[in-house]
Amino acid sequence: MNQYLKNSNEEIRNYLKILSPEFPEWLLEYIYTPEMLRLDGIGMSCGTLYTKLYNNKYFYSSLTHSVAVSLIIWNFTHDKKQTISGLFHDISTPTFKHCIDFMNGDSERQESTEERTEQIIRNSKEIMTLLERDCIKVEEVLNYHIYPIADNNMPRLSADRLEYTLSEGLYQVKVFELKDIEKYYT
Repeated sequence: MNQYLKNSNEEIRNYLKILSPEFPEWLLEYIYTPEMLRLDGIGMSCGTLYTKLYNNKYFYSSLTHSVAVSLIIWNFTHDKKQTISGLFHDISTPTFKHCIDFMNGDSERQESTEERTEQIIRNSKEIMTLLERDCIKVEEVLNYHIYPIADNNMPRLSADRLEYTLSEGLYQVKVFELKDIEKYYT
């Protein structure tokens, strides 16, 4: 088992196994880039963990969300390009995530924080080296919106929307147990 999963709590490890019983080992090198690891310190809940309104079970990072999205995509497609694109979908996410979109006047689409995605990926020596090694053009992973499994306009389902619904039901609003997620997902 890799270090990323070892450092996750048991419930998160089991949740990720539900999303994809097979963890693609090649994905680890992309996860361990500095640009992705930065997301491990950003909470998925847009800052609600700092309020008394929510009683989060534990800290759930944007990195874990991104990994979970990529695992959903991998589980259903086994396509590296789509999986990597899903992993990178929040690579430019700032602290407080979509609250910043609201500040930017983008409350409907909540995509203004994605504006730096291309710049971050292209400026990463590690990511560009991995993409070149894997014969993947950067244009194939810059915009997860081009892959319907990764992102669809509401109300249609997508890996991104499915993941945050499942995970928030597990760690934040506590309407799901792992057995529920497994039942609904598989």
